[in-house]
Amino acid sequence: MRTILERGWLAVILAVISSFVGSVALFVWSSIQMGKTVYHMFHSFATGESVSATVHMVAILDGFLLAVILYIFAVALYELFIGELKMPEWLNINNLDDLKKKLSSVIALMLAVTFLEHIAEWKDAKDTLMFAVSIALVLVALVYYMKAKEKDSHHE
Repeated sequence: MRTILERGWLAVILAVISSFVGSVALFVWSSIQMGKTVYHMFHSFATGESVSATVHMVAILDGFLLAVILYIFAVALYELFIGELKMPEWLNINNLDDLKKKLSSVIALMLAVTFLEHIAEWKDAKDTLMFAVSIALVLVALVYYMKAKEKDSHHE
C-alpha cells in the first residue's frame, strides 16, 4: 500500500495533462470564436447591418477565463505533487491554500463577466436582480474566505 501511495503522483499526471489539454482547447476555441465575432463585426459594418458584438465578446471572455482556471489548476497540481516549474512569481503555488486563493480570484472575475453577459442580454428586471444578488453572495463568500485565510497565514 505504501508503494502505491508513494507513486500516487502518477495519477495526478492524468489530472495535470487533462486540465492542460482542456485549457489549450478552450484557448483555441475562444480565439476562433473571437476571430469569427470580429469578422462578423467588420462585415456587418461594411454592409451597413446592425450587429452587436458586445454580448458575444463578453461570452467569449468566459471561455478565456475558464481556460486560465484550468491552466492554473494544471500548474498547481504539478507543483504540489510532482515538482517545481519555472513560472512567474504570481503563479507559484506552495500549498492548497495558494491554489484556492488563485482560483477564487479568477472565479470572482468569471462571475463578474457572467453578470455583464446577463446584463447585456437584459430580459427581466426581477430575474436580473436575483441573479445579481446570487453572484454578490458568492463573491462575498469568496472575499470572506480569502480574507480569513490571509489572517490565518499572518498569525502562523
